[in-house]
Amino acid sequence: MAGPRAAPEVAPFEPLEVEGQPAANLVDLVHRSVLAQPDHVALTWKPARGRRQSGDGDGGQPVAWRTSTYRETWDWIRDVSLGLQSLGIGSGDAVCIVCRTRPEWLVVDLASMALGAVTCPIYPSSEAGQTAFIINNVHARLVVVENAQQATKIESVRAECPTIEKLMIIDEKGTLPSDAISLDDLIELAPRDQDHRRVWEEGWRRITRDRLATIIHTSGTTANPKGVMLTHGNMVYNYEAVIQVVDFSPSDLFLSWLPLSHSYERVAGMVVPLARGCGIAYAEPLIERLPANMVEVRPTVMVAVPRLYERLHARVLSAVEEASAMRQRIFWWAAGLGKRKYANHLEGRSDSLWLKLQLRVADALVFGRIRARTGGRVRYFVSGSAPLSREIGEFFYAMGMLVLEGYGLTETAPFVSINRPDDFVFGTVGRPAPGTEVKVDPGSGEILVRGPQVMRGYVNDPAETARAIDGDRWFHTGDIGELDGIGRITITDRLKNIIVLANGKNVSPAPMEAALSTSKYVAQAIILGDRQPYTGVLVAPDFDELRGWARSNGLGDVGPEILIEERAVHRLLDNEVRTKLEDFAIFERPRRVALLPRLLTEEEGELTPSMKVKLRVVKDRWAGKVAELFEEDVPE
Repeated sequence: MAGPRAAPEVAPFEPLEVEGQPAANLVDLVHRSVLAQPDHVALTWKPARGRRQSGDGDGGQPVAWRTSTYRETWDWIRDVSLGLQSLGIGSGDAVCIVCRTRPEWLVVDLASMALGAVTCPIYPSSEAGQTAFIINNVHARLVVVENAQQATKIESVRAECPTIEKLMIIDEKGTLPSDAISLDDLIELAPRDQDHRRVWEEGWRRITRDRLATIIHTSGTTANPKGVMLTHGNMVYNYEAVIQVVDFSPSDLFLSWLPLSHSYERVAGMVVPLARGCGIAYAEPLIERLPANMVEVRPTVMVAVPRLYERLHARVLSAVEEASAMRQRIFWWAAGLGKRKYANHLEGRSDSLWLKLQLRVADALVFGRIRARTGGRVRYFVSGSAPLSREIGEFFYAMGMLVLEGYGLTETAPFVSINRPDDFVFGTVGRPAPGTEVKVDPGSGEILVRGPQVMRGYVNDPAETARAIDGDRWFHTGDIGELDGIGRITITDRLKNIIVLANGKNVSPAPMEAALSTSKYVAQAIILGDRQPYTGVLVAPDFDELRGWARSNGLGDVGPEILIEERAVHRLLDNEVRTKLEDFAIFERPRRVALLPRLLTEEEGELTPSMKVKLRVVKDRWAGKVAELFEEDVPE
């Protein structure tokens, strides 16, 4: 059998150097930004409501945004680190962090790593049993939790976790365990003399790239996730590689809202901006506040998953449909100009003077107003974790906002490839990072990766490590994809997600699910059909959009359970599925559609924290709906 097909070339890579030396570790990487611009704002956030801090609102008044410069952030990291050291935390110790995305997460992470400790994130939504598994898998000595609710969860399994010596709590509210220490009290333990600080700095400077930095557990559907061991070098490489292909600058402001427990946000939304000297603004915890936060902080870069872009796309289309006929014509005229601009990009042609003039008019009439909803300054949206529809990428490009779709996995820390600002094709995930090799196995179509970002292995699981990384250090991603002539990658699906129909034909559900996401009436879509004679699709409608349609079509204002039983609603969704999937092969297209009465959620155990569908759970939870798709006595 022929060997795997490789990309034609590997882009050269050299570690970035400052004063003749590349960064030794993650702490060193951040410290360089502190030295370069100590007074530049590093972090912006709204304090948790109810905490007594200067600048907080009271009496129902809005909570003001707070800021921390690079110097102040570094002092915060140093004091927390020295406090942790006073508790006995040192090199090689595991520190678990159970907390939502907020500045303290970043501070505890870097403070722990400055001591040579290994940070081990746990999603706040993880149930107690899975939390206990992770704690025991890494032998954590310290668990840092956000609040009393998380502390209670840890206490419920503490008898099962013999290595826990201390619990630290960020927000001091509610009843806390007697031996818990608050973050503020921990900082008070930090020695203030210069000798301690000097020894502390000497310590983190000795940490090398091959030292273990973090263990991130995959958010899969099994009870026992795998712990991915990533070194300082794995993560520093991510920064050094991405900065060579995307022009982030210290003037950029990132808006962070995805879980820092996931490697995607931790690197793209924390390591990269801190190392580049950018600002990071933290969105409020309520997702409903995200649109307002975008307008308030006016980010230039935002890292997100496709679902955000899909919702923004749907909201714009809804607003267009409600506008006057004249405004609709203006919008679609402007959108058509954007398509011509993208076609020119693909062909390597410059825009004509006439097109440039029309685009200026379109910007004044349409695009500028849409961009204002994101704060008006976005240079790049970065998309990852799941496929993004080509249609949505083109849509935002027409609006003057470029979506850079990338590809990676927890096991690659996570950067494998990304579309460049000067070299992008929507529907692909770009060319490999500098210094990264990618090839496709000709038998299975699986993407294989080799480079400085590939993990050390899975903690306490040598058998799984051997299955994932072969003898030549190729990491087997489990993703199916293709390479074009210049090495640009297209991801088609996960190996384990491929549907094999009863007639033996293979169906890849991901491209169809991505296409359905462009419908404003579809919030979630799951293609099923393994070992069945045809495929079917479970659809969780976007009920905000569906209710508006129902009112306009005489169905009244009814709840989701009643709405999905209406024949007119079924006809609407059937038509959306047929229209969006008309370009796929006949045998691939779903023959039947079943509607769910609510969205799939992480809280119900149907989605992972990174928003991936837990297929087994969904099939069990919605067995009746699945049966509607394939039972022979159900009329079509």
